[in-house]
Amino acid sequence: MRFPGGMRTASLMAPEAGMTLFRAQAASRHLVRWCLCLVTVATAACRSENKEGARQDVPPAAAQAATPEAPAELHGVGGVEGVDPAYDQSRQPARFVAALGLSPGQRIADVGAGLGYFTLRLSDAVGPTGRVVATDINDEALKQLRQRVFGRKNVEARKVTPDTPGLEPGTYDVILLAEVDHFLPDRVAFLESLRPALTPNGRIAVTHLRAMRPPLVAAAQAAGYAVVSEFNDLPVHYLLFLQPVRSGDTSSTAPR
Repeated sequence: MRFPGGMRTASLMAPEAGMTLFRAQAASRHLVRWCLCLVTVATAACRSENKEGARQDVPPAAAQAATPEAPAELHGVGGVEGVDPAYDQSRQPARFVAALGLSPGQRIADVGAGLGYFTLRLSDAVGPTGRVVATDINDEALKQLRQRVFGRKNVEARKVTPDTPGLEPGTYDVILLAEVDHFLPDRVAFLESLRPALTPNGRIAVTHLRAMRPPLVAAAQAAGYAVVSEFNDLPVHYLLFLQPVRSGDTSSTAPR
């Protein structure tokens, strides 16, 4: 760059002066950066103190209320029909309930019903003269289930304990275990506890993913049941029916 008269800027400045100016500019840049660092550190410290103060100012009860609780685990078939189309497509609830072969007036136990994925269809299948007892161990699940079946006089949502079915003896034509047996601490003992609740020709219907079939069948045999029939027309789930082995009847289905 030239000034008027053709003189270059370098001719106006001695080398020492130019170097001094360069050093001054460099020092100035370093000073600015250092100041910015101090501001950043101070700001972070203030925010940390504010957070600590906020934590100390919040009463313990309020702090706990502000922390969302983990959702309670719901046993049985998850969710409600119509919420997840992909799950409904996999589960085929209409086809499944039809395969149970229910009749009006029958009594059904929906064990580990959860939110009642099948409960409403079971209620429709047995009609107003039938009865569905939907059991679960989870209070929140039962609360939501009662809201869903409100007005249906043939449905009862019943609280039970994990190790007892809570069913009346000699009452149920079908006891349904829909994706619950893997929650049981002792499959054999629980299946044995269901036997008294069945009518003379009553059946236990069990459904789960096909990979879960062998341990269930093994437990059923150990508990004194035979697999009397099976429905295989579901995408990824099995449905089999158990009945107690009576005296002289040694038939059973082995795991596969």
